[in-house]
Amino acid sequence: MACIELLRDVDAFQVLGENGLAVVDEFCREKRLSEGERIFKEGEDATHLYVVIEGLVDLRFDLPARETSEAHTLSSVSPKGLFGWSSMAAPYRYKLSAYCASADCRVVMIERSRFHDYLRQHPEVGYRVLSELIKVVGTRFQKLQGASGDAPPWL
Repeated sequence: MACIELLRDVDAFQVLGENGLAVVDEFCREKRLSEGERIFKEGEDATHLYVVIEGLVDLRFDLPARETSEAHTLSSVSPKGLFGWSSMAAPYRYKLSAYCASADCRVVMIERSRFHDYLRQHPEVGYRVLSELIKVVGTRFQKLQGASGDAPPWL
């Protein structure tokens, strides 16, 4: 299935319209993962923005010299959810690690450099897409603050 079909129902990509989706389709690809498989590691070059199509993805804070576990999960991303937003902001390094948290996951990977080029060429669309991504970042930050309202010590 083409990525265009998978992205059509995702809020951040609806602003692209059919023509924009057709362009983005050229630089995205689908990836299938199995439970526990790491998608990317904290600190790596953020080369892709991701959208969950099926399954659940956990975003984790990996502790040095320890194996990852669900206990380190800070946030979970369900279908139609975005992750890897660090690919859209300098210094382009992933802030957390991402793992497939269900039996199987399907994600769409959107190549950062080509997506950035498209958004630069279409600033009105770029503004709308980035506005949607800011909502994702804001929501995650609020969840991490919890009831106390204090930022976690690692932020």
